[in-house]
Amino acid sequence: MATLRCKPLIMLSLISLVLAGCSSHLASTDNVSSVLKNADGDAEVQEGHSAVLFMTDLEIIKRATDHLKKHGEKVAFEETEISVHKSEKKALIFYDASGKAVIHKGDYMSIVLYPPQKPSNREYSKCFTVYLDQNGNTLGYTIQTINED
Repeated sequence: MATLRCKPLIMLSLISLVLAGCSSHLASTDNVSSVLKNADGDAEVQEGHSAVLFMTDLEIIKRATDHLKKHGEKVAFEETEISVHKSEKKALIFYDASGKAVIHKGDYMSIVLYPPQKPSNREYSKCFTVYLDQNGNTLGYTIQTINED
């Protein structure tokens, strides 16, 4: 009879030990990323996970639309596309509105905001692509006007 009472206690102890081991592993990985430097002191390789990978879709879309609104854009969208890109070397990401090349090294995300199929106003027929770096900071955006035929 005493053996039956000990089994739940033993199981509970084992479960708590496993959970304690898991939580200490999570606590030790709080530093999500680190940067290795080359001999010149320049950032060479970004190790770890990008902050943008931990953001929800709604957080990403809100950050993109807030950036557009801050730049005076009127935003209406019906559909979105979010994609993550990895670039270990400096690469051309896009050209901004002034024609300046935006070059970036590291992970980045592109968020495409597609306009409604039948916009209520012509100014809402723009397709925006907003670019975020690995830390969630905005790199810039591009605009494409969609013409209805």
